[in-house]
Amino acid sequence: MAETSVQPKSKMPRGRQKGGTRFPRLNLEKALEYSKKLVSKTHTGPQPEAIILPGVFGNVGSPGKIRASALKQYGLLEGAADAYKAAQLAKDIGAATEGDRPALLQKSFLTPKLFNDIFQTFHGDQISKSKIEQRAKGLDVHPDSAAECAQLFIDSAVTAGLGSFDGESITLAKTGPQAPDKQPNGVAQDDETLEEAQGEASPATAEQERPRGGEAQTSAAPGTDNRTKNGRPGVNVNLTVDSSSDPDKLEKQLKLLRQFGMI
Repeated sequence: MAETSVQPKSKMPRGRQKGGTRFPRLNLEKALEYSKKLVSKTHTGPQPEAIILPGVFGNVGSPGKIRASALKQYGLLEGAADAYKAAQLAKDIGAATEGDRPALLQKSFLTPKLFNDIFQTFHGDQISKSKIEQRAKGLDVHPDSAAECAQLFIDSAVTAGLGSFDGESITLAKTGPQAPDKQPNGVAQDDETLEEAQGEASPATAEQERPRGGEAQTSAAPGTDNRTKNGRPGVNVNLTVDSSSDPDKLEKQLKLLRQFGMI
């Protein structure tokens, strides 16, 4: 009887070279080119590896799988080999405006753990390629692959707008949380004052809500310019009280009128 052998199912290479910590074997700029094709190819739904590798990455062998692995590490491709599709990040980048695109590219660049670790180590610094290479080795990248890793990191940082390369060194951007928005003109609203201004009677409603009883009225003296303390022309203030008025409420109303310069 003839013997039959079962070939093990091939798996996507994990972006490693000669062992060690994996990293994307494509720079971000090239990955974005493939990502654009991937979005178009999977627009109607996920596609199997047999379609994606030649249709998007131009190679059905190991090079195609390595490119697909790189896109996965950048967060641009998702799914198993029988159903690859463009990740939401890839779609967002393809549809982004010029203003939104930089933040999305930065997110993609920092998605690979190795690139993120290197960036967090050196952000805000001017460093040489050899320094990045040394750090990659410290993060268990194989020594034979460290130089390639450093160059891919530098190229991708520039594409993402998080680095500028000058000669033998790169300056990485210094990132951090944004400062909270300030109040207009740098003035903070006081919650209690705001609540009083909105909840208590305003000068307009004070005139409308007149309880029954005696009436007291203040107005500009004859022969004088009818202005308030703040110089607002043409304003009369009427405040009506009687014996049943709540002294506390009356005091609050008077306080508000003083705050608004009405008396």
